[in-house]
Amino acid sequence: MIDRPVVEFVRRTIRQAERRAAHLVMTRTSLGRRRTTTVDIAQLRDFIAAVDAGSLSRAAGVLHVSQPAISQRMANLEAHLGVRLLDRGPRGVRPTPAGEALYRDAQQLIRQFDRLTRDITVDRPQVRGPVAVGLPTTVAAPLAPALFSWVRTHYPGIHLQLFESMSGYVNELLLAGRLDLATVFREDDAPRSAELPLYSEELYLIGQPKPAPASPDEVSLVDLRHVPLVTPGVHSNLRTLVDRAFAAHGMTPLNIGDVESLGTLFRIAESGEACTILPRSVLAIHADPNSLGIRRIVDPSLRRYIAVRTATDRYEPRDSVAAVHRGIVEVTRELTAAGRWPGIHLT
Repeated sequence: MIDRPVVEFVRRTIRQAERRAAHLVMTRTSLGRRRTTTVDIAQLRDFIAAVDAGSLSRAAGVLHVSQPAISQRMANLEAHLGVRLLDRGPRGVRPTPAGEALYRDAQQLIRQFDRLTRDITVDRPQVRGPVAVGLPTTVAAPLAPALFSWVRTHYPGIHLQLFESMSGYVNELLLAGRLDLATVFREDDAPRSAELPLYSEELYLIGQPKPAPASPDEVSLVDLRHVPLVTPGVHSNLRTLVDRAFAAHGMTPLNIGDVESLGTLFRIAESGEACTILPRSVLAIHADPNSLGIRRIVDPSLRRYIAVRTATDRYEPRDSVAAVHRGIVEVTRELTAAGRWPGIHLT
C-alpha cells in the first residue's frame, strides 16, 4: 500500500505536468529543420479529439466547448509548432503527414500519463460507461445472453449496448464508428491488426435436398451444385465463402434467394423449398434441429474463422471497452468448456 501523502503528491505532480508541459521533439517544420518545443497535454487531447472526430464541430461537442474555441486551439497549436497539422475542408478535417506523426506520438504520451495515474491511485474509480458491441446473428444466439450476464456480474458500471444483425451490416456499423467492438468472420486465421482470433467452425447443409444424399451425416460440395439454396446477401462473409468454394471447383451455387434473417432461413429449410448453409452452433436455438436435416459439407469442408475486433488500432481502447473485450474471450471459452456452444473450435 502506497502512503496517501505520497499518492497525493504524485497526483499533484501529474496535474501540474498536464497543465504545464509535455516535451515533444518535432523533427518536421516548414523549413525542414529540427526543432524542440513544449506542448501542453491539454492541447494534445484536443488535437486527438479533432482527428478522431474528423470534424472540429464534432470534436467541440465531445470536448464540451464551442467550435470557434476548438478551431482557435488548433490554430494556436499549429502556430506554436510551426507546422500545419490538419487539412480543413467542407467535409471536415484530416491529419497532414506531420499531423499523423504527432497523433501517434501524442497517443503514446497520453497513454503513459494515464497509465501512471492509474498505477499510483489507491482508490481506483469503477470502470463504467457505454460499450457498443456488434454481433452477427449466428454469434449472438449463444454469446449475447452469457456476455450480458458476465458484464453485469463483473462490471456493473458498464452499460452494454448489443447490436445483432447479419455480418455485413455489423461490419458497416464498425467501419462507421458506431461500434466499439464486434465479432467478425474471416476465411483464415491470419493475424490482423486490432483483431483477436476466437474460434473456428465448420459449415453444414441444413435441409432435405432432393434427391437425398447417400449419407445422412455428410454431403460433398459437388453434390450441392443442383441443390436450391437460400443464403444471406452478397455482402455477408458466409455468402462470400460459399461462392468462392463453389468457384474453386468450377461451379456456381444455385442460389434462389437472399435472406437476411436466421429465423427465415430455418423456416425455408423446414418447408423443403430450399436448403441453407449454416454453422452447427446456431442449431441450438431451434426447437427440433434434427427435423431440419443436418449434413456436414465435405470434399472440401467449409470452415470460417471468428475474431473479436476493436473499432481502431490507432490507440488502446478505453478501460470499459477493454473489459468487455476480455469478457467476450472469457465467455466464449466458458461456454465451450461447458458444452454450451457445440460445433466450435477455440483458436
